[in-house]
Amino acid sequence: MNSLQTIYSILPVLFLVGMGILLRKTNLIQESTIRDFQKLVVSITLPLLLFKAFATMVFETRYLLIVITVFFACTVVMAVSTKLRSFPGFSSDYSPFLMAGFEAGMLGYAIFGTMYDENSIQNFAVIDLGQVLFVFFVLVTGLEVFQGRQFNLNQTIVNFVKSPVIIGILAGVVFNLFGLYQVLKEIDLTSSILSTAEILAGLTTPLVALVIGYGLKFQKGRLALPLQTVTLRLIVWVSLAIIFNHFVVSKIMGLDRVFQAAVMLMAILPAPFVVPFYLRADHEQEREYILNTLSLGTVAALLGCVIIGLIY
Repeated sequence: MNSLQTIYSILPVLFLVGMGILLRKTNLIQESTIRDFQKLVVSITLPLLLFKAFATMVFETRYLLIVITVFFACTVVMAVSTKLRSFPGFSSDYSPFLMAGFEAGMLGYAIFGTMYDENSIQNFAVIDLGQVLFVFFVLVTGLEVFQGRQFNLNQTIVNFVKSPVIIGILAGVVFNLFGLYQVLKEIDLTSSILSTAEILAGLTTPLVALVIGYGLKFQKGRLALPLQTVTLRLIVWVSLAIIFNHFVVSKIMGLDRVFQAAVMLMAILPAPFVVPFYLRADHEQEREYILNTLSLGTVAALLGCVIIGLIY
């Protein structure tokens, strides 16, 4: 893929993000509609996208190394970040929670699916699995404990299993193990059902781009601290991604450059968008910092994906 083709492949997402901004500016649709779009993505279209990715992928046991490494890296980065309160960009109580984990669901899949063909989504899904486990079992748990709630492992597991995204992944894995996807593809009725699921999954990218654009706004206030946090986050994760790609993905596992691109894209994504939902009642003043950090991180990811596309 040459430079122009790379840029052209990403432009649709950028145009849709711009359309989302325009929809907000013109009040053509209400914020409640955008929230419904988001629910549709999280509950239906993204789980179906992940279902197909895991149902059709050739999963190799060596991929477990990637899943474990990503989970471990996220956990260590968040833990280390809690000890750096005197360092620029870490003065907020929420800085450690914004340093680890990635918004793959509401941003990563949309970008990667546009940059590469749909069969390559499974590469990104493998990278995502480790950070999904981190978000559910470490990040969200840490945020709940920070809110003063008592950690409940059973409830965490229940929430994990009940998540539509996890249901989509687990269903895909089951279909893959028993070869059900290909079997059902050969039967007219079930093939039609799977085709319907694929059409719905295809709505993920446009819906996500519109949601991101609509919500892409900066809160009035200082941007210095959010900018420091985003910059440090990028330095840390891009450095780790380059090292991981060189020594593990390329040298040890011998995976192709599309897989390496998936690693790099994950590294530049913003922190999970769930963080603001766990804001403590007595920390309302931190909302501006969190939202600005996520917005700056989103802009950085949209710009960074062009560079990744040109390199990989």
